[in-house]
Amino acid sequence: MRIALVNPPSRGRIIRDYYCSKTSKSTYLFAPADLLMQSGLLAKENEVIVIDAVAAGMAGKKCLAELKNFKPHLTLGLVAAVNLEDDLDFYNSLRNTVPTGKIFLSGDAVLENPEGFLRENLMVDGILLRFVSRGLAQYARGETNCEGLTYRSNGEIKSFAPGDAAEYSVGRARQELFQYPEYFFSFAKKRRFATFLTDFGCPFRCKFCVMASLGYRRRELAEVEEELDYLSWLGVKELFLADQSFGAVPAHGQKVMELFRKNQNSYTTFVRPDQDADFWKALKESGCHTVIVGLESASEEILSTYSKGYGREQIEQGIRTAKEAGLRVVATVIIGLPEDSAETIKATMTLVRKVAPDFVSYNLAVPRNLTELRKTVLSEGLASRAEMDQAGSFAAARTRKLGEKELISLKQAAVRDFYLRPGYLAGRLAKARSAFELYALFRDGLAVLGKNI
Repeated sequence: MRIALVNPPSRGRIIRDYYCSKTSKSTYLFAPADLLMQSGLLAKENEVIVIDAVAAGMAGKKCLAELKNFKPHLTLGLVAAVNLEDDLDFYNSLRNTVPTGKIFLSGDAVLENPEGFLRENLMVDGILLRFVSRGLAQYARGETNCEGLTYRSNGEIKSFAPGDAAEYSVGRARQELFQYPEYFFSFAKKRRFATFLTDFGCPFRCKFCVMASLGYRRRELAEVEEELDYLSWLGVKELFLADQSFGAVPAHGQKVMELFRKNQNSYTTFVRPDQDADFWKALKESGCHTVIVGLESASEEILSTYSKGYGREQIEQGIRTAKEAGLRVVATVIIGLPEDSAETIKATMTLVRKVAPDFVSYNLAVPRNLTELRKTVLSEGLASRAEMDQAGSFAAARTRKLGEKELISLKQAAVRDFYLRPGYLAGRLAKARSAFELYALFRDGLAVLGKNI
């Protein structure tokens, strides 16, 4: 069977990835985890191509022409809440362009009510509920009981739950199909890098995050090792580890770090701040150079309300210890939760300056499907629009005290408050260790400031 994995065109640099679509806050772009993981499952028995129209800067007509030429029997395409109307227009056009091909979708916009989505969008044949599920590969083989798949069959919609085993296997992801030169990651130490996963979902229950509803599964270690070996053969040692909370299961994390150390990888990953000094040290020794840590808010009330499982003291201690271990720290912050006010946001800005991460990523709160935050926003009438973009190009929801314009203004002020501090740029330049790091610093720095001044 011929299968196309498609990240459809967009008018801007849209990230349709891991059920958290957004516009790129700077110029970063990486291989979509959804398509990457499915490539391992689908390429075992099928002819597979990858078209990342965003990375290629490909317009809709060109993308459709390539698909018409390939004549896929099945297309797995990404769909994004931040770009939903345009995405649906594209898949309507694809249906007319390749009328006999089946169209399946993956993404945040189709998670909450897949059966209802299929009833309203007749050009779509099915929804992949989890991108590590085997259901689409089973469907391609002609099976009818397909794990993690909701699909149309003879006028009836069938739905099968995702697997819940502790471990999952997708085979070796076809990394060679995702070597777009346009992929760029400003925290990487080298220009060429690969997106990589060693688990799926997250075991923690943060109420603003869709990961809490996806379940948590570890990837088989033998498969992790095989893919690392293959990437080495491709000449790629730099990784963006897209695990949503690396080290969530300490024993698994330690074994993965041993593989990274053995393979001499260099990587960036997401980590909770409530780790001990031994963990931060082990990360550094395994090749990790940058950690993305959820600071989120300075408000103890907000941290508790959204079940973060840690408070300000652990945030400060974690970031301090990570830096002492020699790791660069990127702090992520959420602005615009219902409880937020100008005072709480300014307090968070003060905390960010105090802990002094190397970088900070300010995000607007978005009421994503399957989250407790969404229930709160909808029940209190706080939603501003159906589209969602945490990058801050617009606000999807108000707070109880702040409107959309105020939130965007505060978010932009927070970015300026951190990055335009006297001496910050000079300090970053002094820590750059290669021409690429200098290039990345200027490229993304100018992009971030350009969107917030």
